Amino acid sequence: MDFDYPFSTARSSLLGTETFRNLLGDSLKNAKKSVIILSAYVTEVGIKWMQKQIKSSLKCTIIARWDIGDLVQGSSDLSSYELAKNRNWEFKILKDLHAKVMLVDHKDLFIGSPNLTGHGMSLVPASNKEVGVNLEATKNDIDIILDLVNQAIEVDQDLFDEIKKWKKKLPIINKQFYPDFPESIKVKLKVNFDKLWVHNFPWCNPDELLNLSRENKNINHDLELFGLSKSNINEKNLKQAFETSKIFLWLLNYLKKTKNHEIYFGNLSSVIHQSLLDDPKPYRKEIKDLQINLYSFLKRFNFEKIIIDKPNISERIKFKD
Repeated sequence: MDFDYPFSTARSSLLGTETFRNLLGDSLKNAKKSVIILSAYVTEVGIKWMQKQIKSSLKCTIIARWDIGDLVQGSSDLSSYELAKNRNWEFKILKDLHAKVMLVDHKDLFIGSPNLTGHGMSLVPASNKEVGVNLEATKNDIDIILDLVNQAIEVDQDLFDEIKKWKKKLPIINKQFYPDFPESIKVKLKVNFDKLWVHNFPWCNPDELLNLSRENKNINHDLELFGLSKSNINEKNLKQAFETSKIFLWLLNYLKKTKNHEIYFGNLSSVIHQSLLDDPKPYRKEIKDLQINLYSFLKRFNFEKIIIDKPNISERIKFKD
């Protein structure tokens, strides 16, 4: 089953990631003349999302930082320029850019921490926690933004080809390794298991995931959720990844606190509904679909500490000490 949960678009002075993204998306859909995006990091996922919002052929300018580290580490990608070019959008580079500003029709102004990336705009699972504001732009605001646009260097095909050739010749650069925190610190940074997001749940069942079902568009969500790829997913790796996932640890933590260390299917649906932070929350049927996927993992891998039985008409999950 495909999941596509809505998020709140309630207005407030300070907007969370999803609300910021949705309000910006609405503004882009209604844009009549121009769009200006200043974002230190810009990736293909962010550009594709913009292209879905902007239906008409209006003037669009995107400004990224594109310094050496951004391109080497993948914070920004070269394909974002090619996508922008396909829509005849202007793509520019501004050295030392750190701002994240979006201006629509010289009127609707968005300022905040989200970059135009998958994690910045909450377009992928396990995204960043961002905040921003939506304001009506003043003349002074517009002048400041246009001044930054004028300072930026336009990327043309020649410049792009040179940068692409430079990047292609780079040696393999491995990510820097950092030693883990000691246990004394990790205990104090322990994850809060009282609350959940929809994206903490698997959106596929194990069979769909292991078979990489092309019909299920939620495959990529689950691969990222479990830190797996199409090249390394197998029964053993999936079981290990699920066993350390937040949803599994949340369930164990909850069962340990209940009387007799057990809960029935219907009661668990209510607990999940109360624990979700998503606003608005999914419908009860959608929660049951998530719960069914959760059960399919528990049954598939037959975890030693979890017993699933049916002492009456409803299934029961029990934690085994």
